[in-house]
Amino acid sequence: KRLLESNKTELSAVPGGGWRMISMDTSKPPFDNIDVRKAVIAGFDRAAARQQRGGEALGPVAQHLIPPGMAGFEESNGLDGWVDEMDWLAAEYFKKAGYASGKYEGGEELLIVGDNADPDKSIAQITEQQLNEMGFKTKLRLVTRDTMFTKFCNVPDSEVSVCPSVGWAQDFADPQTMLDPTFNGNNIIETGNSNWPELDVPELNEQIEAAKLVTDPAERASTWAEVNKAIMEQA
Repeated sequence: KRLLESNKTELSAVPGGGWRMISMDTSKPPFDNIDVRKAVIAGFDRAAARQQRGGEALGPVAQHLIPPGMAGFEESNGLDGWVDEMDWLAAEYFKKAGYASGKYEGGEELLIVGDNADPDKSIAQITEQQLNEMGFKTKLRLVTRDTMFTKFCNVPDSEVSVCPSVGWAQDFADPQTMLDPTFNGNNIIETGNSNWPELDVPELNEQIEAAKLVTDPAERASTWAEVNKAIMEQA
């Protein structure tokens, strides 16, 4: 904070090779409906969540899942991603999902489990508030970070609908490390699961498995950029 206020010219930042995510469980209602997911993404104020971590100085609001400086980032249209192709409107997509009011109308209570320490605590509270404004009924449970992972977010059978305190960083500088453990349905496991959305789309799984075998650097970058876009299209 002091650097940004008084010595901004002395501060430089480099990409950390990762992202943070508020994940929705796509394996069960209501987020098994892609139009509901699109509606939430369209209506969610991600800048408000970023502000809790330091605002613009933290980094850009991610538009896709390959970070700056990694092969496939530029092939994914850099910082812009595919925003123009995925210009979703919240009310429109809630209506497509069958909710005439333009908000979610289901009566079930969604469990949100987040880290009980700030800034993640604040982001979990922001997440609940924004989902409530969209019509969702929620129950927020804040626990220690290790409990959040070992008993809830990393355990598919825990029935958590939203995990607002998860994120991923590269194991090494290759897009496979960002997209395979986190979005390949073949990697969903009973404990220690890192595919938090439990995304399991057969065509996407096959696309990921094929991309692993590409060795030419330029072709590999473009192939994983295509995987990246396919994941984003799944909202």
